[in-house]
Amino acid sequence: MIERDTYHTYMPNKTISVPDDVVPIIDALEVPFSAWVADQLRRHAASRADMSLSQQFLIDAALAERPTVEESRAAVERMERSASW
Repeated sequence: MIERDTYHTYMPNKTISVPDDVVPIIDALEVPFSAWVADQLRRHAASRADMSLSQQFLIDAALAERPTVEESRAAVERMERSASW
């Protein structure tokens, strides 16, 4: 459980959309939703910090939808423009 006292830092308001079936879950949290989200993001970042870049890419790729040919070309062009060589 997240302690309520951990929510001291100001966080600007952000708007997200959630499915209707998630609203009761949010309402059942015993902490402000923004504090819960911030804690989850910190845990996620900490758990990924010990992974190699290639492991992170493989996990992200497994979760991602397959890009279209146009999206793939655009990504390659961005990478070529930003490459240091």
